[in-house]
Amino acid sequence: MFKKTACGVIFLFGVAFFLPFPGFTQEDKIAQVAIEYARNHYRIPKDFEMKFLEKKESQIPGFLAVKLLVSAPDRDVSVVVYVDPTGEKIILGNLFIKGENVTRKEAGEPKPRKIDMGLLEIEKSPRRGPAGAKVTIVEFSNFQCPYCVKSWAQMKDLLGKYPQDIKYVFKNFPLQAQGIPFDLSAMVSAVQEVNEDAFWAVHDFMFTDEGQALAKENQEVVKQKIEQILKEKGYDVRAFQNGLESGKGKKRVEEDMAVGKKIRVRGTPTTILNGSFIVGPITDKMLEGYLRK
Repeated sequence: MFKKTACGVIFLFGVAFFLPFPGFTQEDKIAQVAIEYARNHYRIPKDFEMKFLEKKESQIPGFLAVKLLVSAPDRDVSVVVYVDPTGEKIILGNLFIKGENVTRKEAGEPKPRKIDMGLLEIEKSPRRGPAGAKVTIVEFSNFQCPYCVKSWAQMKDLLGKYPQDIKYVFKNFPLQAQGIPFDLSAMVSAVQEVNEDAFWAVHDFMFTDEGQALAKENQEVVKQKIEQILKEKGYDVRAFQNGLESGKGKKRVEEDMAVGKKIRVRGTPTTILNGSFIVGPITDKMLEGYLRK
């Protein structure tokens, strides 16, 4: 379709012809066809938000460069689609000029997805570290997730290295099979009715080898072990029992899960580091980058 010019243009493309979109203005139609074609061609999941950012003249004669933003769970990715002014033709691919990928340059590098920290309802959750810490880490975790066990081991190490620089917030996000209740998370969350120190004592135990083995036992066995931990440390066992029997533990888990779903948490562990959405554990190198900012 396009001849190779003296400046050296290489274009990898697909061309589609669209029927008019009734009810849309011409501006809307150009954005709409770009979004629909990019979503279908790249098989972008329906729950990934896509929106129009801008359009401008492209270096392809007769086509506009339409820039879109795709919000994946952990990052925002910009893509460029080439659409003719009628909105009836579209080209998707990478434009190279003199060896430079013009399309990628115009799109820019992916960026961690930013989350409004106010959406996370931090005040409702157990926390470690000083209120004025340089870094706030909110982790969506699951006591029955082996990856969360590894993530907590790394996080505990980071909290030991940077005790004044990190505020850590725990959020429940138990990914259970269909129909299986999240009794374990509800039980541990009921310990918050005692106090935060009691919660952390049980939380830390559940992420040990012994705790992980216990997590596979029935509800009554787990309950008895939690009561034993609380008694040994001199905590009010009745406050835990009341929190469990009244359903307050379950309610806390449901609230955490609602927050997670609102910001599109899809797996555990998922962390929000100073508003940046991160899938997987946080490394020393990653943390130090935020501490230097």
